[in-house]
Amino acid sequence: MNRGPMEAAATADLPLSTDDRVRREALFRALDAAAQVAEPGQLRAVAYLRVSTEDQRKGFGVAYTGRRVVKHIAQKGWALVDIFADEGFSGSLDHTQRPDVKELMRQARTTPTPFDVVVVYEDRAIGRKGRAFWPWTWELQDLGVFTAVVVGDYDNTTEEGESRMRKAADRAEDELVTIRNRTQGGLQEKAEFMGDEGAYLGGNVPFGYRIRNKGMTGESRLVPDDCECTGECATNHETDCMHLAVERFVATLSYEKTGEELNKAGFRRKNGALWDYGSVWNLLNSRVTLEAVMVHRGSKDVVLDKEGKPRYGKPVEIKLKPILTPRELADLAEAKAKRPRRRTPKTFVYTLAGRIVSPCGRVYVGNGKSRQGDKHGRSPFKAMRCSNAAGSVPKTERCDCPIIRAEPVERESWRLVKSFLQDPEELQRLATEALAKRAQTGADFDGRLKDLGRRIAESEESIDLMLMAATQQARARRMSRTEAEAYITRMTAQPNADLADLHKQRVEIERWKADSAEAEDTAQQLAALAKKARVRLEDKTLEEQAELFNLLQTEVEIIGVVPSRPLGRPCQACAFFVERGLMVPHLTDVAWSRVADIVPQFSPRYSSREILAGFFQKARTGVSWRSLDAGVPHTTLMNYWIRWGAAGGLEAVMERLAGLPGTPPPDHDKVTVRVRCIILPDVLLSGPGQDVNGALGSSDGSTVGEIRSRTGSADRVAGR
Repeated sequence: MNRGPMEAAATADLPLSTDDRVRREALFRALDAAAQVAEPGQLRAVAYLRVSTEDQRKGFGVAYTGRRVVKHIAQKGWALVDIFADEGFSGSLDHTQRPDVKELMRQARTTPTPFDVVVVYEDRAIGRKGRAFWPWTWELQDLGVFTAVVVGDYDNTTEEGESRMRKAADRAEDELVTIRNRTQGGLQEKAEFMGDEGAYLGGNVPFGYRIRNKGMTGESRLVPDDCECTGECATNHETDCMHLAVERFVATLSYEKTGEELNKAGFRRKNGALWDYGSVWNLLNSRVTLEAVMVHRGSKDVVLDKEGKPRYGKPVEIKLKPILTPRELADLAEAKAKRPRRRTPKTFVYTLAGRIVSPCGRVYVGNGKSRQGDKHGRSPFKAMRCSNAAGSVPKTERCDCPIIRAEPVERESWRLVKSFLQDPEELQRLATEALAKRAQTGADFDGRLKDLGRRIAESEESIDLMLMAATQQARARRMSRTEAEAYITRMTAQPNADLADLHKQRVEIERWKADSAEAEDTAQQLAALAKKARVRLEDKTLEEQAELFNLLQTEVEIIGVVPSRPLGRPCQACAFFVERGLMVPHLTDVAWSRVADIVPQFSPRYSSREILAGFFQKARTGVSWRSLDAGVPHTTLMNYWIRWGAAGGLEAVMERLAGLPGTPPPDHDKVTVRVRCIILPDVLLSGPGQDVNGALGSSDGSTVGEIRSRTGSADRVAGR
């Protein structure tokens, strides 16, 4: 009996959101399938489909494997009750990190269980790592749900099927390691064995060099961009640019003037942009220019392991052919020593540069660093603009994200982070969530270890008996010592291999259990963090705030109204109420009766009540005097505000109106943000000095820099 996927889910008491319903229907349509109701005695099956990003690039979507899974379920005589699919998720992620398999497990934990078997196309759909493979399979098994694999037609309902599944999981993990090692190992080998020959391993080409034998596997090298023409050459080569840069810098001692000379000569940077102070400084101070050395896996973006070392191979120095002569290098060093130190202007410190999400999906960056203000003495404007609106972006491709004022966002974000880290109850909640996440794995590690111990003991006993029998047979056949040893080894080879596999599984499960147990320390660590944060986070400078935001890998999203650029001078009427913490009163008849005797007659054309009401409207709206629609000319209001309101008259009025209802004045600095951070308690609690990743500690012992957690995962928290 067939029916729609929504009906099947409803029968199983499994609530689905609208998006889930639409997605489920689309999956069933894509696979030409329909949800079914199981007949008495018929097994209920769900299909789980996963394709990695690599498979997607090859054109293999879920439909490619999904139809085969649906066909397999039909051939087995099972009822297809639902379909789950994770597209673009790596097989190295466990089941708590893939959305659809997470939903599958949520349903499997309900009572009664809505399905009996989970069907996958091949074993690697479950996971390419044992850590991703076994905890999921074991929890399903403990819940009474079995796993079936289409390729090979086996399941884990028997020990034989579970043995096949175990070997398939090992093959999948070996395949993952092989793929990674083949890629990274090839680069590492080329870097090590061709490091003295300018090996090119991909990525950016340093200025002054070009790629020889580009696209030829194992043969591409970096060589100086010299002229190889036999006759006259009309091309501006990068080596000529470097020689000219040294010559002009030695003569002028100026990076700016050197850049101007290079631009006049027709030289451009790698990206075609003009030379400026920063680009010339980078060119004349880079290690490639001064030492002709390039470091493979030496950038700040390289992936590190738990010890702070590059995960996929050690850094290797690649020696290049020098471009500058020893004489040029000596002259350059002498010119740098003669150059007067550049005065550092007073600049803004942007604590959230690159960490605020812009409406177009990019990030906000600092929009200028000058703090000098303008010639009229107005305060400087600390602004941020979207990175997609920079001058280097073509005008036709620039976004229209608004320029924002940085200070309100920085203050509110710092307040949220500070209050969060200083709140023991909130950190305790985070600890509870971390422990709950650990419980989601559901794997009974102790039970698995006990079962493995039993199987290992049985296997060892079986091997002992086999050795005795093989020895007796060898003696009965009068074999020589060498023949007997070979015979015994051959007879016990497979049992010994199975025993080694069982020992390997026990070591892995013990490691998973230990990693899982580390989550139990989270509550104590977070409590200690809250206690320490109350002392550490007081009176932090902007530089120190920026360091902490970087350490927490903070992401900020502005919700609602964006704090835009200030227009004109600040509203003095608003400031009057904001500074005193007063509400702007409504000038009702009752309110006017209290102050009528102390408000002078301002103008023969407009009543005193109208003018006072105009002052209150100005404070309530915050608009400019010219834009104010109060029924009184703005020049009249401005005149009497200066002569009476700001001179103490309004102060006396507010004393009479204390306690009357009103509205709060507009706070132009008010902003609502959502802050996402990565909380690493073990890192934040570390002492002063240098951490494992080489990040320096600040003077009070708080760690700065980007550090990965011990377990490779981080607790994500959101503040509002």
